[in-house]
Amino acid sequence: MTEANTGPAATRVEEFAAEGPGEVHVEIGSGRIEVRLSDKPGVHVRLTHDPGLATGFGNQLTGLLTWVTDQFGSAGATRDPAEVGAEVLRRTTVEFTGNRLRVRTPSDLPLRLVPVKVEVQAPNGSHLTAHSGSGDVTVTGTANRLDVNTGTGQISVDRADGAASVNAGSGSVRLGPMLGGLRARSGSGDLEVSSVGGPSELTTSRGSVWLGAVQADVRVRTGTGDLTVADAAEGKLELRTGSGELRIAIRPGVAAELDLESSYGQARSELEVHGDTPPEDLPLRITGRTGYGNVVVTTSSW
Repeated sequence: MTEANTGPAATRVEEFAAEGPGEVHVEIGSGRIEVRLSDKPGVHVRLTHDPGLATGFGNQLTGLLTWVTDQFGSAGATRDPAEVGAEVLRRTTVEFTGNRLRVRTPSDLPLRLVPVKVEVQAPNGSHLTAHSGSGDVTVTGTANRLDVNTGTGQISVDRADGAASVNAGSGSVRLGPMLGGLRARSGSGDLEVSSVGGPSELTTSRGSVWLGAVQADVRVRTGTGDLTVADAAEGKLELRTGSGELRIAIRPGVAAELDLESSYGQARSELEVHGDTPPEDLPLRITGRTGYGNVVVTTSSW
C-alpha cells in the first residue's frame, strides 16, 4: 500500500506483508534513519521530508539551486525546497523482494542533500544495514547482523545478536549488547557499549570509550580520551590511549593477568596482586597503556 502527501512536510508510506526476520537495507544522503524491530508482523516504511532535520539545509539547497541557475539558466530558480523535497520522496527507491527491504534516496545533486527521515518497522532478528551521509541513526529492538554508518551524526542501537559494524565520522555512538562481536569506529565522538560477547575492536581518534560487561577478546584505541571497562570477566583486553585515564573493573572472583603502564602518570591496582608467573589458563588478561594519565584497576560493582 502506498500513500502520498506533497504538502509542506511531504510524506510517503509503504507497507509489505512479511513473516519472520528478513533483511533491511536503508541508504540516504542526508537525514535521519529510525528502525524499529519488534514482534509485530509486516514491514512498514514511512518517508518524510522535513528541512528541519538538517542544519543549514536551506542555505545548502539555495546555493545549489543558484549554481544550477548559473549553469543552465533561470529555470532552476523556480523550484523551492518543498517542491524538491516532494521530488526526493517520489524518486526514492522502496523495494521489497524475497523478504528483503531496500530503501535508497536519490544520489544525484542537489537531491542527495535534501533531508529525509526514514522510519522502518520490521521483525526482530532481521539483518540490518543503515547508512546516512549526514544524520542520526537509531535502532530499537533486536537486530541479527548489523552494519550502521553515518558521516556526521549520532548512532544508537539497542541490541545485535550477530556480527556488528558501526562507524560514525563525527558523532557519539551508544550501543546495547553486541553479542556477536563488534567493530566500531568514530573519528570524533564517544563510544559506549553495554556489553560485548564476541571478538571486538573499538577505535576513536578523539573521544572516550566506555565498555560494560566484557566476555571476549577486545582491542580498544583512542588518540585522546578516557577508556573505562566496567565489568571485565573473560578474554584478552588491549587498551590504549594517547592521552587519558584507564579505569578497569574486574568481576569479583575472576583471576586476571595485568600489564599496565603510564608514561606520565600512575598505574595502580586496588586488587590483591601476586608476582608469580600466571597460569596459562587464566580467563582474563589485560594490557593497558596510556601516554598521559593514570591507570586504575578495581573490583567491579556493575
